[in-house]
Amino acid sequence: MAALFYVSSIPGDVMEVAPGFRLLTPTWQNLLHAPVYGGLALSWWWTLETQLAEKKSRLIAAFTLTMIYGLVDETWQLYIPGRYGSLTDLALNALGAAIALWLVARHSTHHS
Repeated sequence: MAALFYVSSIPGDVMEVAPGFRLLTPTWQNLLHAPVYGGLALSWWWTLETQLAEKKSRLIAAFTLTMIYGLVDETWQLYIPGRYGSLTDLALNALGAAIALWLVARHSTHHS
């Protein structure tokens, strides 16, 4: 989350600070939200393992915490010069989190 916050706090065009992003079209840059937030959701899943033993509760909590952070991050970008918050980005965050958590839930069901 610290790395996401850092990147979200970069004023102006992220291309100026991270030239590697120039290799990606804006569509691909937006699509990166899905795996990044999928990774964040998995991090929450593993972190909550000792607090929430029941799988369904842990899935809901991991998804909710991921989406709360995504909403805070998109809102934060509204206040950074040259950046903007986006419902599309928020939807991609949700998609990435949902897919990652679905995969881990499916995997844990088949390997229990």
